This record gives sequence, C-alpha cells and structure tokens, in this order.
Amino acid sequence: MPPVVDSRTVRAATAWRATLFGLGGVLAACGPAGETKQTAKAAAPPRCQATVDEAVAAAVADYIKQAKPKPERFLIASGTDSALGDPGTAALQDRGPTYMFPGDPALQATVRAQLHEKGDYTTLLVVRKSATQSGHDAAVGLGGHFIGGEDDGKAAGPRRYTLACDSTSWHVTTSAAGT
Repeated sequence: MPPVVDSRTVRAATAWRATLFGLGGVLAACGPAGETKQTAKAAAPPRCQATVDEAVAAAVADYIKQAKPKPERFLIASGTDSALGDPGTAALQDRGPTYMFPGDPALQATVRAQLHEKGDYTTLLVVRKSATQSGHDAAVGLGGHFIGGEDDGKAAGPRRYTLACDSTSWHVTTSAAGT
C-alpha cells in the first residue's frame, strides 16, 4: 500500500526546502563573491539631506557661544548678500531677541535709536561671509561686531568653520579665528 501524503505535509516540506535554499542564497551572498555590489551599497554613507543654509545655522550657533562679551540680543543684515538665510536667522532667534539691521546708514541710525530705547543690552550683528558645500562637507565664514552700548564697534571677529553632515544635520568639526 502506498504511503498517504497529506497536502499539509507537502506544503510544510516545500516551505522548509524554500527556507533552506533561501538561507543558502543568503549565505552565498555573504561570501567573497557577493561582496561587490551589495557591500558597496551598504558601506556608502547616506546622501547628505541638509542644505548649506542649515550648515550656516550650525555655525551661527557656535559663533554665538564663542562671542565675548556674551550677546543678549542680535541683529541680522537685511537686503544684502551677508544675510544668514532662514535657518541662520532661526538660530539667532533661538538665542534671544533678533532685529533686522538695514544696509542704509540712515535706517541704521533709526534702528540704533530704537535699540537704545529698549535698553543698552549687548547686541551682536552677525553676518555671513561665505558658505559652500561639497558633498558631506561644508565651509562657512561668519563675521560680526557689537552695536550700541559700551562695546559699540567692537569686532566679534571673523571665524571660519568646517562642518560635516551625518545625512540629516550638520556638525561643526573645526572652528578657527580669521577668514
């Protein structure tokens, strides 16, 4: 009498064989022959999704930490190529009151008078000198000086930053005085 074969047994055996052969395929892919394309894709760092303006923001945050005396409010250049961009402006706003500082000297006098009326707080104008990105690296140059109060006209000093991107955000790797 021939053996009785239950369809559930056949399905289980087929699934077991598929799993076994599937593992063999996975094990073969782990060997030296399978290391070319798959390993190269896995080893490649993810593409940097952060923008150069976000690199400026990371540099601005560090610039503020290093400023002496410690700024209590901030100015940003408006209508010039020295503007920080939205992320850089947000980095200043996160640290304290932030005001627009126009390029026109007559308007600057008005802003200075308004700041003086609000109190002689240490106020720092931060400007972007340069910002470039190359793949996962960026270079940002910042400058600034104090406006009003006893530190009026004092330079906060130009700083040059190099940053690295971890696919989602920038991190300052080096910071040096000078441009």
